Amino acid sequence: MTMQSRFRRFHEAIQLKRYNENAGLVEKRDRVLRRLRENAPRSFEFFNQGSYAMGTGIKPLDGDYDIDVAIVFELNPHAFDPVEVKRWVYSAVASHTSRVEWRRSCITVYYQQAGEAVYHVDLAVMARTPNSRGFHLAIGKEHSADSQRKWQPDDRQGFIEAVENRFSGEEAAQFRRVIRYLKRWKDHHFSLEGRAAPTGLSLTVAAYKWFRPSQGSTWMGTEESDLAATLNLVKDIRRNFSQVWDSDTNRSIPRLSLQFPNAPFDDVLKRMTHQQMEEFHQRIVKLDAWLEHANRTGSVTSLTSAFGDDFPDD
Repeated sequence: MTMQSRFRRFHEAIQLKRYNENAGLVEKRDRVLRRLRENAPRSFEFFNQGSYAMGTGIKPLDGDYDIDVAIVFELNPHAFDPVEVKRWVYSAVASHTSRVEWRRSCITVYYQQAGEAVYHVDLAVMARTPNSRGFHLAIGKEHSADSQRKWQPDDRQGFIEAVENRFSGEEAAQFRRVIRYLKRWKDHHFSLEGRAAPTGLSLTVAAYKWFRPSQGSTWMGTEESDLAATLNLVKDIRRNFSQVWDSDTNRSIPRLSLQFPNAPFDDVLKRMTHQQMEEFHQRIVKLDAWLEHANRTGSVTSLTSAFGDDFPDD
């Protein structure tokens, strides 16, 4: 079996289809939207967000499928408190399941089985001024102080479209496969709880910025080389870390800044602490070494170390 064949099998093992290809996800999303339509005080539009919308989703190791949906109310954000508008959504779905949580940037509805989450739907509450294409995301928890409440400009939809159009044909397919590989690496080497890991969004932004399609030579000619494409991206991520001074430990540490290419144009890694960022750097260095070893020797062992048992070793 060629190395590319192994990567293809790995991708088949971890890939999640888009919304319209996954009836179970569509059904869970639509149940929440139906409840919201029945109880919200105003009408709304919605659009899919996140990895399912971009075609970069993977099967979760913990079995908790994450569905991202933007709920868009047509209103002037300057005339409404963002927490008030989020309360419309929370109140409408609060009794839909036994667990509904109010988070800073969304309302999350959990579907549970035997006490364990099996799906959760993140509802990002947005405002759009009539006759405008611009969106604003409601930021704030239920009891946040006024200083912690805001309408944040948000163009995730524009980023989804940019990802869709970044490459075409086989290059686009390889682009999405490599994003999935990095997400599986993240899930295996970082805690699934808290913010200690780079987010799936941040890895997608990194790929959008630095991914380069790669091919390799075979006895039949040329074919895609997912190993080379992943290795090149990891090297570019590693290369873009810079040294910053950590006043708490009085030493220089590596840190990566990664600007979201659309509104709000923020650093998608800004919430990681210096310690978490240092661990991220150490793991990227280790991933680089595993991929380099596999590229040089053809070893599969280093790839199973990087990506887990879903990577085929026979």
